[in-house]
Amino acid sequence: MRATHGIFAALSAGLSLSSAAACSKQGLLLVSSYPFESSPGEIVKGGVTTLKLGNKGLEQVGEISSICGTNPSWQTLVGGDQYYCINENFDDGPGAFTSAKVNTDGTLAFVGNSSTPGGPVHIALFGENGERAITSNFASSSLDVFNIEDPAKLQSLDNKPFPPRADNETITSRPHQAVVDPTGGFVVIPDLSVDVLHIFSIDQTALTLTELPAHPFGNGTGPRHAAFLKSGDKTFLYVIAEKKVSILGFEVSYGTNSLTLSEKFNIRTDGSENAPAEGSSGAEITISPNNKFLTVSTRNETTLEYTSVADGTKIPSDALNTFSIDPATGELTHVQSAPAGGSFPRHFSFNKDGSLVAVACGGENRVNVFERDVGTGMIGKAVGERVLTTQVNHVIFKE
Repeated sequence: MRATHGIFAALSAGLSLSSAAACSKQGLLLVSSYPFESSPGEIVKGGVTTLKLGNKGLEQVGEISSICGTNPSWQTLVGGDQYYCINENFDDGPGAFTSAKVNTDGTLAFVGNSSTPGGPVHIALFGENGERAITSNFASSSLDVFNIEDPAKLQSLDNKPFPPRADNETITSRPHQAVVDPTGGFVVIPDLSVDVLHIFSIDQTALTLTELPAHPFGNGTGPRHAAFLKSGDKTFLYVIAEKKVSILGFEVSYGTNSLTLSEKFNIRTDGSENAPAEGSSGAEITISPNNKFLTVSTRNETTLEYTSVADGTKIPSDALNTFSIDPATGELTHVQSAPAGGSFPRHFSFNKDGSLVAVACGGENRVNVFERDVGTGMIGKAVGERVLTTQVNHVIFKE
């Protein structure tokens, strides 16, 4: 079980705030969270919280849900109301993969679930109609493939274990994500510990995976998450390195049943030439809905400051760093470093049109929503914030 003190424990232990700023946007957000030690020996169980964004900022809808277990850390929404989540359950045995329906008020109704190997941290769907799901099992060094054609009967079809690093078998594989390429014919899995991208081809008829040669990184890189971009007749892949606090850019080449990567650049997550702050790490990487911008989050740099829209408190903040993407070359140009609204922004996501960005800041258990200019990629003012009693780790829009 993950249970930690946030940086502002007193603030997080039971205090909920909402923005007083007017907001023309309406919608729901789903927030997963780890357990949180609100005071010595007092553990608040994690779960999924629904927040409503409106003219009063962010307001909680109902009680925290335990449908996904008490250690959920990734959520996927399909078709507006079909919801999937995983229970990481890092230290306490098997994990879980759960399906649910999102009711009109944002509450969750259980549909089905299945156990997974320990420590799943990510869900990826593949198949023409999303008939299969991959869970990346961080603690058990493997991935699982599920048949999800019937969400009430999630069926485990395959488990693929990953070996430790070849030159040091004490370093255990830690897959952290699975990303399907734009053709739907391949999937890459960043391995945070072994420093490779595992690559599999997808048989799009049988919906099975075949392992291909992995792409290696230098020792200590820590590839965490990745994002593909199809631009004209070219395909690019961007990887955020947790340990090196950098973004690596690649051009993708395809052959007969093969995917290869040619590195184009390796830059700091803030686009500068400065060394990363001691103890900092890369977190999330996302391409905007219009495919023109790339945004990454970093943790434990706290070089910026955020002013709470609820009470004016000034809070040390990590950054959301935005880059424009050259569609011809895939090169990145730094556009902005904006406050994430607190520390340890493990995850953030855009709404469908990219006009809003929601951020899960685990340091203060705070969820923030910011306006965003779709044309320039610039992140603007906060239009909602909420401090929960659990350690937030993932947030998505339900539109």
